[in-house]
Amino acid sequence: MQDDAPLVAVIDDDTATCRAISRLLDAVGYRVRTYTNPRDYLDELDVAPPICVLVDILMPEVDGLALLREMRHAGSDVPAVFMTGTGHVPTVVEAMKEGALDLLSKPFTADSLCAAIARATDSSRRVHGERRDLVDLWRQVERLTPREAEVAALVACGLLNKHVASRIGTKEKTVKVHRGRVMQKLQASSLAELVRMVDRLQLEQLPFVKLDGVEARRPRAADIISDVITRERSQKQT
Repeated sequence: MQDDAPLVAVIDDDTATCRAISRLLDAVGYRVRTYTNPRDYLDELDVAPPICVLVDILMPEVDGLALLREMRHAGSDVPAVFMTGTGHVPTVVEAMKEGALDLLSKPFTADSLCAAIARATDSSRRVHGERRDLVDLWRQVERLTPREAEVAALVACGLLNKHVASRIGTKEKTVKVHRGRVMQKLQASSLAELVRMVDRLQLEQLPFVKLDGVEARRPRAADIISDVITRERSQKQT
């Protein structure tokens, strides 16, 4: 098995199940790491994160639902495929509410397993790309001073320079300087691009993101932008 093959984590308290799934996935080109104790997986969250986790929904001590909650709380957004031997509807519904990407009823076929893993792999790659874009945006926004962040938000709200100046108690020519620095630091080529960046910051309110095992925190300038946007929209509604 190649070292760069996609890694799948299999978490099930039944050793035989882990062994059987491992053999199957290994045969179709995945690397597999198995855990019969969910705590062992949680202890290794930051070590070679898998492209998806395949987890039994009912386990002693920490069940699949509790495991997924702890993963999300720790900042892990690895897609989860649940395995279940129960048709208990509330349990299934709760699993989907917690963000399970797929649900496999035991016993399942090799084809259904591979299809679920393939969907999870696609989702993982898409999420990873979105997280990388967000971290790149945070790094640009982090360069803004508090005043520049405020100006960025007001400009994105559609205010003219003279109105921005009135809002922050300065001169219009000073706003023009701040605005120019905002566009330069964010590498925004147009007002439309600035608006898209600000909208992304409003949409993604995560306090931090883990990317390739490294934690990136949302910069203070992003919070300033969000606060100003929220204030402006609230004033428009009153």
